[in-house]
Amino acid sequence: MSLIEIYRNIRSKYLFRKRKKYFPQLREIIKPTTTIISSNCFAGRIMQDLKYEYNSPTLGLYFFADDYIKFLNNLKHNLLEAVLTFTDESKYPIGNERRNKWPFKYPIGLLDNEIEIHFLHYHSEEEAKIKWRRRANRVNFDDLFIIGMQQNLPSKWATEEFCKLPFKKKIYFVTEENPNLKDTLYIPEFKSKEEVGDPYKKGHLFYKYLVRI
Repeated sequence: MSLIEIYRNIRSKYLFRKRKKYFPQLREIIKPTTTIISSNCFAGRIMQDLKYEYNSPTLGLYFFADDYIKFLNNLKHNLLEAVLTFTDESKYPIGNERRNKWPFKYPIGLLDNEIEIHFLHYHSEEEAKIKWRRRANRVNFDDLFIIGMQQNLPSKWATEEFCKLPFKKKIYFVTEENPNLKDTLYIPEFKSKEEVGDPYKKGHLFYKYLVRI
């Protein structure tokens, strides 16, 4: 094992310990039957930590903020009926920049040729499509927890539209406190930043405030 791998292993264990203390409280909020829909890999972080079945397709991927709102606006259709195809390039220049810097060329999906999905941790279009369909069919529409965050070209429109969505359980992590937007959850550690931090590397911070809702 190289020194880099040893460091990563030590850091991974350190970050896990920081998240672990919140697990009992998280299990009170999120049950094994709950389906978490998230704008990025955060759903996967929670399911891995709590050792829950992957009953959501929003794992190992991310949406840009405005596309995520469009996805949520017609969630059942987009999960179960929308046609998933793939494109060679993102409509967002920063999406192409990120992909070019990634260790491999991951698939970029399109739902009904409109809503863009970056399958960050998938190595092929076939893998992305199979896992998306399989997990979409496991979604429990009677127990949804919708999570968004100020990230990936966040906009005021996306934040406000998220708060208008009719879901019973939903949270949008933000970098600035706004009492007029009741479904937002302010993380002071990211104050004055354009985006909240990485939900994998900073998962303990998201948990710290999530368990308080």
